[in-house]
Amino acid sequence: MSIPWEFFLSGLVLGVGPCSAFCLPILIPYIASTREGLVEGMKTTLAFSVSRLSAYTLLGLAAGLFGEALTAFLLGTGFGFYIVVGGGAFLALIGLLILVGGEPRAAPYRILFRHVIQDGLRSMALMGFMVGVKPCAPLLGILIYISLSVKDPLLGAFYGACFGLGASIFTPIIAIGVVAGLAPRMIFRTPQIYKVFKKGCGLLLILFGVRLMASQMLGMALYW
Repeated sequence: MSIPWEFFLSGLVLGVGPCSAFCLPILIPYIASTREGLVEGMKTTLAFSVSRLSAYTLLGLAAGLFGEALTAFLLGTGFGFYIVVGGGAFLALIGLLILVGGEPRAAPYRILFRHVIQDGLRSMALMGFMVGVKPCAPLLGILIYISLSVKDPLLGAFYGACFGLGASIFTPIIAIGVVAGLAPRMIFRTPQIYKVFKKGCGLLLILFGVRLMASQMLGMALYW
């Protein structure tokens, strides 16, 4: 089997298993509480997934360009710590904004709400990129191979993209995200019940964001 196919299958195994378990608790509450319909669910999920793919491709490019210096940077500078803590803080902020809703009239809050919640594609693209660059064992293995064996940055980017296609595109995440945009409105038909459901989604995102930060800052194991 050729190397690109091996990277793709490695990403596919990761995407179907651990990646889905990590990403779906982020995507489902967000889409279910802020997006309506199949199209909006698909657009938001694609923004998240394509951004992850771009992160893997850029990391592959950097591994081919900088070689072992990239993996040394990822392993030795606390890069993963800051990415996870920052991602957790951003996720908790999203949850807080969903929980509070769009009622407060203060200008700074309205600007924050508009850019983070109403412009969901931008928020989920940023979150997807942060998830993509977060070092994990399979990704580090791919990058170490590229840094040691590939001297062509474009080939490194291609290998990273092969891994990313399996991990972020050919997974159940996109289909489930699409359904999440449609199901809540079908299940919770009254505005009052749907409002309570949205606040529950906000609380879930706050919880997951706090747990992400605690997993790094307090050395806690993260279970969902």
